[in-house]
Amino acid sequence: MSIPVSHNPPIPQRLQPDPLASDRPWPIEDPLARWQAPERVERIDAVLRQRVVSLCAVFEDIFDPHNVAACLRTCEAYGVHDLHWIQNKHDMRLSSTVAKSADQWIDLHRYSSTEEGVAALKAAGFAIWVSDLSATRTLRQLPVDGKVAIVVGNAKDGISPAMRAAADERYLLPMHGMVQSFNLSVALAITLDTVVPKRREQLQAAGMAGDMDVRRMWNLRRRWLEYGQRNADVLRRELGDPELP
Repeated sequence: MSIPVSHNPPIPQRLQPDPLASDRPWPIEDPLARWQAPERVERIDAVLRQRVVSLCAVFEDIFDPHNVAACLRTCEAYGVHDLHWIQNKHDMRLSSTVAKSADQWIDLHRYSSTEEGVAALKAAGFAIWVSDLSATRTLRQLPVDGKVAIVVGNAKDGISPAMRAAADERYLLPMHGMVQSFNLSVALAITLDTVVPKRREQLQAAGMAGDMDVRRMWNLRRRWLEYGQRNADVLRRELGDPELP
């Protein structure tokens, strides 16, 4: 059964950030911005104000460094800022040539077990979504309400039984070939390409570009302005490191 989705569904009240997350200027100046090209500062501000934190990706025991890098790069490109890394068996390995430095522009949260990761996500108000070939609804039929965590499992074992048991929603990614599986990064890209536009429609209907709160944006901006800046620590000491009031 198809579930209709409104073109302008209202965003839940709890997802609405400080109104400064629109295109209003910052209330104070970071002096380090004066040492950057104006185009770079404008780019940083534009990207931050489009960041989505009410959606996140969860990587459960992904161990192939190329898959890891491709997934990180995909999330960053879609503006999904928080990635949750569950390491039951495998440490994180990353192919820098594939990642293209995407890892420095996102926040990575690590957990030593599925149970720990699930508990943290649910405490933060996230519903856990997993793909399942036996699911009765496709991803396009699920309403994107509230905070959603998209889980990706490893290529060998997939998503663990513990994670499936904790899932709030199961969805089907339709496939019409003999091989009934996608590459992990491809599956993630398909998922985000369906879910992220729905959330952005909700945000735009509320007059917002993203849903990161302004204080977190400011702290990230301070960090991002330091990337590629020679003697950033010295400049910070000499010029000051302002905080929002």
